[in-house]
This record gives sequence, C-alpha cells and structure tokens, in this order.
Amino acid sequence: MSFRTERNKALLSGDETTIRIFAWKYNLNVPTNREAFWRGIHKAITGCLDLPEDYRLKSKQWLDERGSKAWDDGDLILRPDK
Repeated sequence: MSFRTERNKALLSGDETTIRIFAWKYNLNVPTNREAFWRGIHKAITGCLDLPEDYRLKSKQWLDERGSKAWDDGDLILRPDK
C-alpha cells in the first residue's frame, strides 16, 4: 500500500490510534497534546485533495469554529446550509 493510500485511509478513519500508528510508521511528528493533534489532523484533511470534499468541508468547519485556518487553498467554501 502506498503512503498516499495509507494516509487517506488513516485520515478518513477519524480514529486517533489509527492516525498515530500511521504517523509512527512513517516517522511523522505529531503532538502529544490532543487539542494540537486534532487541530493538525483537521488542517491536514482540509489540504488533502484526495479526500471527499464534504469530509474536507467538515474539517474546515471544525477549524473555523475554533478560530484556526484551513490548508484548503481557498477551494473549500463553507455555506450557511452546511
């Protein structure tokens, strides 16, 4: 399985343990602080064009609600009905 496939699977799982195992396998640094961890994961999701747009939008909304910026390059637009 490729890095990209594994990354997408881990991010789509929404499971902290699965994501941390993926990060460990590829020697990626992830914060031990849970709030910082999830903020980073949601940023990664918004910037990952391989993931479904609705999934990325949910992460953008999560970040917006917490006063953080997304990594979406402006392609994700939150709508009042979403």
